[in-house]
Amino acid sequence: MSFWAFVYRNGIWISVPLFIGSAALLAHCIINVIRVVRQAHLLSVPLLEKQEVEFSEAGRVVLCIQGPQLSMRFAHLDYELSADSIPIEGRTCLAHAKTSGFSWVRVEMKSYTLPKPGRYILRIIGLEPGATPDDKHFIVFMKPHLSRSIVYVLGIVLAGMLLVGSIVLFFLRLQSKAGNP
Repeated sequence: MSFWAFVYRNGIWISVPLFIGSAALLAHCIINVIRVVRQAHLLSVPLLEKQEVEFSEAGRVVLCIQGPQLSMRFAHLDYELSADSIPIEGRTCLAHAKTSGFSWVRVEMKSYTLPKPGRYILRIIGLEPGATPDDKHFIVFMKPHLSRSIVYVLGIVLAGMLLVGSIVLFFLRLQSKAGNP
């Protein structure tokens, strides 16, 4: 007997534990991808031309823009981070990873490697001088988390496929048993 014949013959007994396991895996991956994004958040600051930001540890940080869906307020802006009047070289993110809710979106723009903890000056080039900040547009600094998020998203896709597959297998076997008593 082949593997697929065995799976089909015992479909009801296989599909129930597969459903339970894939539902648990799906819940685990969803909870953890949300946790990873929340733990990566370092600080948020309003959208101002020049301001001071403080980091408690050295290492890589990612500068993100956050605002309402389809906002054009960040168009044609550039960002500079400096410490003690020495600019920190930032790398533009090749894949502008996005995190979004129903009414907002956060997009990764630049990555910086901070040499030491402390105070830094953030300049936003291209912002209208004297522009008033609002409560909908922010600059967000985060720890890099894209690779861990991708692993959990792939887990969500796999768990979803297994969940749907277990349901299909269960109803296929249920239908064939009802048709062939």
